[in-house]
Amino acid sequence: MSKPRGDIWFVRSNGGQGSYPVNADGWRVVWVFVAGIVASGIMGAVLAQTMETWLWVTITGIGMAVSAIWFIMTARAHTDHSITYNEYVKDKNNA
Repeated sequence: MSKPRGDIWFVRSNGGQGSYPVNADGWRVVWVFVAGIVASGIMGAVLAQTMETWLWVTITGIGMAVSAIWFIMTARAHTDHSITYNEYVKDKNNA
């Protein structure tokens, strides 16, 4: 059974197993994920100036992993796997 339309932020991508954002909430999730990865990279570069290598690499990796896990969990919770992006656009244009 499909989720209510308001709860769908992502649909199945056309060519694979991934999810594609279809509204502002979905795109916001994508941008927050990208910002988390960039912030982790900047934090790593700053920490590299004062810490031992293993420590700043670990902290940077944890930051990136948290961003990725959050993105995956959020996308899975709001993805309609019963429809692809092309089908979603077609249905939206016909409605």
